[in-house]
Amino acid sequence: MQYISYLRLFTVVAFIGLYGFAFNTWAVWQQGQATVVLDGADIESARVQAIKNAVANASFQHGSFVAAEDIVLDGLLVSSKSVITTQGSIQRVEIISETVDDDTLSVVVRVDIEPLFNCSSDQYARSVLITQFQLLRPKQASHGGLFDLGKQITKRFERQLSSEQNAPKVSMIDKAFTNVRYQQEIDLREITNKSNYLARAYGQQFIVFGFIRDISLFEQVKEELLSDDVTLRRNFTIQVYVLDAYRHNILFQESYHSEATWEFSDQYNVDTNNSLFWRSDYGRVVLNTVNGAVLEVASLLQCEKSFAQIIHNDQQKLTINMGLENGIKVGDKFVLHKKQLIPTSNGLSTPILQSDPEYLLKVIQVNSVTSLLTSDAIDAPYNADILDLVSPVL
Repeated sequence: MQYISYLRLFTVVAFIGLYGFAFNTWAVWQQGQATVVLDGADIESARVQAIKNAVANASFQHGSFVAAEDIVLDGLLVSSKSVITTQGSIQRVEIISETVDDDTLSVVVRVDIEPLFNCSSDQYARSVLITQFQLLRPKQASHGGLFDLGKQITKRFERQLSSEQNAPKVSMIDKAFTNVRYQQEIDLREITNKSNYLARAYGQQFIVFGFIRDISLFEQVKEELLSDDVTLRRNFTIQVYVLDAYRHNILFQESYHSEATWEFSDQYNVDTNNSLFWRSDYGRVVLNTVNGAVLEVASLLQCEKSFAQIIHNDQQKLTINMGLENGIKVGDKFVLHKKQLIPTSNGLSTPILQSDPEYLLKVIQVNSVTSLLTSDAIDAPYNADILDLVSPVL
């Protein structure tokens, strides 16, 4: 029996027939398996087919029908994408084992299948700001010269999130959200202060930030009868957060870990702008891990309620910082929210939104990035302050 791989993480992109529905964060892990007779066929092609068959097997056991086809990411075949016609969406696939015995390739996978729920949120494109991902232990980057890996991860996070179907409106800055150090917790006071600053400075509701916690190397020994085979492998652990800057809430925090063979020599400094690195075993695993995080963030954002800031108040007309790029049209209706900061027992303050659902604002003019709103109400509350919020009427 020939052992092929220890564990690889593959991300499965699901295109749902009812894509207007978004996904709940609850997931069901289902195991599947498949075999393919090699019979002289190219082992990589057979491997791809076996993976797809194993994914289909897991999905059938869950009660879903899957039609699989290849997916290409940055020119690399990295996984399969699947069309789910019933019951759920595939988010990730973990390949547990791959073995060859008597010219037959066997693959066992675990598939993360998320139930499909109706999302009652609006269909406007969310406004998202991505800040730079930091290397929390820069010394770990010295082997291979991966000092700019944080910048590369940020760029790829932004690129992949922008390419999602029903993609949010994404911006990116070259500054880190915070200077948190290894194993320290996120400071809630800093979250509050940064939320206020970023909301004012950039006007995006959601902030995506995070840290690369671990890129250390380790040796893996595979004991065989006649020899000990030592393989140099490298970790990749990334922590991802999603912050609602308007409401000062951390909506999402998740850690993603993977590892892969590090195939470069001790003295070689890789060029992270070169496809040679991204085609390596480690580069591919990094891409797959980032893509898995992007899928979860995109699913989260689809079900979060959109808010826009009031950026101007002039003679019974309010201007907000959402427009055509977000999908707003003339005639759309919104509710005004007065935002007040209420002190809490820990010395921080939390925003409280006060609104009147019977008082409606209507869009009368819209351009690419802003909209003009007014109301027919006689006692229109034009005591609205700059940076007060509005939300769409569902």
